[in-house]
Amino acid sequence: MIVMAKYVLGFFGLLLFSCGLTPEMDADSLIQKTVAAHGWNLGKPTEIAFNFRDYHYEVNRDASGVRYSREKQDSLGLTKDIWTNFSTFERTRNGQVVVLSDSLQTLYANSLNSVLYFAQLPLGLQDQAVMAEYKGLTQLNNQSYHQLAITFKQEGGGEDFQDQFYYWIHSLRFEIDYMAYSYHTNGGGTRFRVGKNKQQVKGLLFQDFDNYKPKQHPSPLDSLAILWEQQNLEWLSAIENRAIEVYRD
Repeated sequence: MIVMAKYVLGFFGLLLFSCGLTPEMDADSLIQKTVAAHGWNLGKPTEIAFNFRDYHYEVNRDASGVRYSREKQDSLGLTKDIWTNFSTFERTRNGQVVVLSDSLQTLYANSLNSVLYFAQLPLGLQDQAVMAEYKGLTQLNNQSYHQLAITFKQEGGGEDFQDQFYYWIHSLRFEIDYMAYSYHTNGGGTRFRVGKNKQQVKGLLFQDFDNYKPKQHPSPLDSLAILWEQQNLEWLSAIENRAIEVYRD
């Protein structure tokens, strides 16, 4: 009977492969494979730098922790934001500290974190505050995708712990090709992103995104891929990072 069971399991495995289907998996295994497919299993680099719109962004890691920063040059001079270890925020202009209210510090820190969080995906899926739920396989744009829903614990989840994410991860490449998220800061909203222009830099996979929103609000996150295929989403913007640099020790 054991031998027969092995033949039956082997037959169904061959059937899945021949039909172009992929077995389902648990959330933790999917996250590990996705992190590896994007190159983050190689370890966190000491520095990532890129240009996005009017700003130059950097992530720096050393023995003292992590530092997020951005800077831009305009008619006021050089403005620089620095967020250290996700706790201390400082803005300087032309080298002088700008005094900010607590609410403005939170606003600017959230804005800085948002850009760098997306740029480093799927690294953030390994955060301790993440609660991941595997939602099964689906077909999107004639390809098979694992679906992953992400919510956050209040403790350790930051100011935006109520945000929700939904990822479509290619069943063979384990790359994030599509994502959706809802957010509550700055009035809140829902977005759907389509990956494009993938590139490898020092072993890390980066990509740009086209950014969409539902024409009718609100829409469940897991419905946005279908709405996109039906051309029922409104294009908002292109998320394009330029001059990406990665440094490792």
